[in-house]
Amino acid sequence: MPENKIYDYLIIGQGLAGSLLAWRLINEGKSVCVLDDGHASSSSMVAAGVINPLAGKRFNHSPHIHVWLEAVGATYTQLSRLAKQPFLQWVDMLRLFREKDQHRYYERLSGQENIQLLISGTFTPDHPPQPVAAPLGGFIQKHTGYVRIPSLLAFLADWLKARQALEIASVSSEDISVDDHGVRYGRLRAGDIIFCDGYRSMKNPWFGYLPFAPDKGEILTLQARPGTGSAQLPDMIINAATWLLPVDNGAFRLGSTHNHRIQDNQPAAEGIQALLEGMSRLLDHPELLMLEKSEAGVLPATSDRQPFLGTHPVHPQLHIFNGFGAHGSLTIPWYSQQMTAFLLEGKTLPENADIKRFARR
Repeated sequence: MPENKIYDYLIIGQGLAGSLLAWRLINEGKSVCVLDDGHASSSSMVAAGVINPLAGKRFNHSPHIHVWLEAVGATYTQLSRLAKQPFLQWVDMLRLFREKDQHRYYERLSGQENIQLLISGTFTPDHPPQPVAAPLGGFIQKHTGYVRIPSLLAFLADWLKARQALEIASVSSEDISVDDHGVRYGRLRAGDIIFCDGYRSMKNPWFGYLPFAPDKGEILTLQARPGTGSAQLPDMIINAATWLLPVDNGAFRLGSTHNHRIQDNQPAAEGIQALLEGMSRLLDHPELLMLEKSEAGVLPATSDRQPFLGTHPVHPQLHIFNGFGAHGSLTIPWYSQQMTAFLLEGKTLPENADIKRFARR
């Protein structure tokens, strides 16, 4: 790194949030240094990157859903062209009804004109369009898919290094000083600092008052047994609480568990077993998949399930861009646009995400 340089922004964390925000700020002509611990505690490197605009058993959707999807397509396509490799893969999703009430939720959904582009009709238990167990039927969901997050973060790490904008460091808030002239971390100085370091911001003395609700989850990687025919396993995303995602080279990702009590990245035997049992209820032939790898990560979820964007109420040099939970691949492209406009142009942040909604304790 250049000696004695004063950056416009230090960004803590090179997960998906920190990487996309840094990419946008640098493209706007700002000098940025991203500090990351080599992804030692990053949930982004574990996440499957699923794009699912209809969340949960009630198929909830945000009023921002269409601008989210527009930003998803534009952002990941631009990055794919820049890297000359594909990061975004659109794949339809098969939603399996898990309880009878979900038929009612679907009917309510299908009557909304702005959501009709996201769904494509129901199917009966006797005629699922994939080799799955669907005792209550289900429907096909459109505009779903996944992002190859590890490949994307590796590319953006190289892109940042080429601009002398990435340094490997395990940052402790005790080593950050703030004064009227800006912020300092070791030999690095900047006008502002942005915390994009996931659930670790819970212990941040400036933003620890925000109501994080960290969510540890296991995700498994599976491989089809040799000789398995393509018609015996699904080629769509299957979602019925447990989800199964077909990825590259005949592999599948299976997820995800939820644990709000434990905050570590070690896969637990009971979590792995719960996922495998969930898979056995999804597929006609679960025995055709072999467990290859188990991983765990802690998602920076929040108490109101909305992200944390904004500036500290006392220290204008301190900002946060965090709290995206399980929907980061879908939401971060758009929110990074909003955060960039907020920082550089003073634009108003989306009300649902602005940390002004929480009183400083």
